[in-house]
Amino acid sequence: MNFATLKDALTFAMDKEKKANELYLLFRGKVKDEGAKALLKDLADQEMGHWRMIQEALLTGGVEGIGAKAKGRDLQVSDYMVEIELTADSAPPDIMVFAMQMEKKSFDFYNGLLAQYKGTGLETLFSRLAREEMRHKEILEKEYETHFAQWM
Repeated sequence: MNFATLKDALTFAMDKEKKANELYLLFRGKVKDEGAKALLKDLADQEMGHWRMIQEALLTGGVEGIGAKAKGRDLQVSDYMVEIELTADSAPPDIMVFAMQMEKKSFDFYNGLLAQYKGTGLETLFSRLAREEMRHKEILEKEYETHFAQWM
């Protein structure tokens, strides 16, 4: 995905993070399992952290102090699953599949921006965001395997 300006890319990224946060909070209100609620709250908080990082980069043009975290592993659990459309009646396994696929799309988005802005001051930001989205996907895939894969 190409953007005309860096501001366009960062604005789009902020919108993606806000929607991801809202979606995780929506899921949290639908599931009954306390562990799932805690996981979804943590993921929602992390997405808001991403939103704040991007907002800071947009407002200041600086990305100093954005450190690196461990790279997540792509377990590819959700990569071959049919895309899910969520409804008010979606079951927890469907919510998890949707979230895994959403994280993969976010990873691909940031990886594309990383390639586009390699060698600039934003390389660190997009690299970190891509790694964190992959970590989210890994966490969700492990939880999915633990709680739902045994039924497959």
